[in-house]
Amino acid sequence: MNSAAYRHLELMNPKLEIKYLNLEKSRNLLLDELEGLDDELLNTPPAAGKWSINQIVYHMIQVEKVTAGYVNNKLQKQENLGNSSFANGFKAILLKLALRSGRKYKAPAMVAEVPETAALHKLRQQWDDTRFNLEDVLNEVPANLMDKCLFKHPYVGPLSINQTLSFLQDHFTHHERQIQQLKRSLVKV
Repeated sequence: MNSAAYRHLELMNPKLEIKYLNLEKSRNLLLDELEGLDDELLNTPPAAGKWSINQIVYHMIQVEKVTAGYVNNKLQKQENLGNSSFANGFKAILLKLALRSGRKYKAPAMVAEVPETAALHKLRQQWDDTRFNLEDVLNEVPANLMDKCLFKHPYVGPLSINQTLSFLQDHFTHHERQIQQLKRSLVKV
C-alpha cells in the first residue's frame, strides 16, 4: 500500500487512527476486488430505478466527502459544539443496528444523486482524494474535542467524532453487503 496514504498518522489521535485504518483496509479490499470486473458489469443496475455497483460506490464516496466537509467546518468554527450525551450514544447505537439490519433506506437528498455510469478507476481516485481529505480533517481533531458533537447525521442528529467514524464504517459495511449481493447476481460463477 502507498505510504503516502499514511503521511500524517502520527498526528492523529490513536482511537481515530484505528478506525481510520480499518476504513482504509475495508475500502482497499473492496476496490481491489471490484477491479477484476469490467465497467459494463459495474454499471449494470439490477433493475430499473436501482443503483449499479459503481453508483453505490459513488454514493459511498459522497457520504464520506459530505461528512468530512461537515466535520472540517465544525472544527474551523468551533461554535455550538455540544457534548456527546447518553442520548447521542443511544442514537448512534440505533443507527449501527439499522445499518446492520440489511434493510434498505432512502439516501438523504444531499447524497442521493448518482451519475448514470462511472469508471471504477476514476471512482478510486475520487475516493483516494476524499480519504486523504478525511485523514487531514482527523489530524486536526484536538483531544479536547473528542467528546464534542462534530457531525450531524441527517436522521439521528449530532455525533462525536468516534461515533461519526463508526457510522462511516457501518455505512460502508451496509453498502458492501449490497455490492456483494449485486455482484453475485451479475457474475455467473
